[in-house]
Amino acid sequence: MTKQAAQRAAERKRDVTDEGACGLPPDVGDRVGGGGGTVAGQGGMVTGQPDDYERVGPSWRNDACDLCEEYRFLLQVLGSEAEVWKSLQQQFGIVTQRTQMVFGVGALAISVAGFSGHRLAAAGPFSGLTLMAGLVCILAGLFVALYGVVRVRWMSSLRGDTVEASFLRLLAVRNRKTRYFLWSLKLVIVGLVLYVAALGWFLFRASLGLVPLV
Repeated sequence: MTKQAAQRAAERKRDVTDEGACGLPPDVGDRVGGGGGTVAGQGGMVTGQPDDYERVGPSWRNDACDLCEEYRFLLQVLGSEAEVWKSLQQQFGIVTQRTQMVFGVGALAISVAGFSGHRLAAAGPFSGLTLMAGLVCILAGLFVALYGVVRVRWMSSLRGDTVEASFLRLLAVRNRKTRYFLWSLKLVIVGLVLYVAALGWFLFRASLGLVPLV
C-alpha cells in the first residue's frame, strides 16, 4: 500500500468513527450479513431484502464512503440534484451502449464459427480445442452481460429513505453494472484470442499443405 493510499484510508476511517462523515452508525457493520443489503448515506440508510444490485461485504463501509464523496462531488460540480440525476442517466446509457458492442462482437464471432468452425477443427486437436474454448468464453461473456447489465431496473425504483440515500444506491448499481460489463468484455476478449489462435493454427497447417484451404 502506498503512502498516499494509507493516508487516505486513515482519513476515511477517522471521518467515519469521529465525525460520522458518511452517516454510518458504528455498529451497522455487525448487523449486515447475508440477510439483506444496506447502502448508507449521511441522510439515511436503505435496508431491505437481499438484492443482487446491492453489494455487501467486509469492505462495504469504505465503498459507501466513496459513494458519499462521489455524490457530493457531483452535486458540487453540477449544482443540483436534477443535474446529478441526468448525469447518472447518461452513465447508465453509456454502460448499455458498450454492452451492445460486446454483444455485436460476440454474435459475429459465433456466426463466423458456425460457417467455418468445422474447417478450423479439421486442422487438428489444438485448433478444435482452442476454438471450442473460445466459443465457451464468448458465450460466458454474453451471459454475464445479459445477467448483470441488460436486465431492466428502473432508476426511480431504486429509492431510499432520503434523496441522498437514493443517489447512493444508484451509484452502487452503476458500479455493479460496470463491473459486470468489464467481466463480460474480458471474457469476450479471451474468447476472441482463442478463436484467433485456432485460426492461426489452421492457416499454419494449410501453408504446409497439411489441410486444404478450400
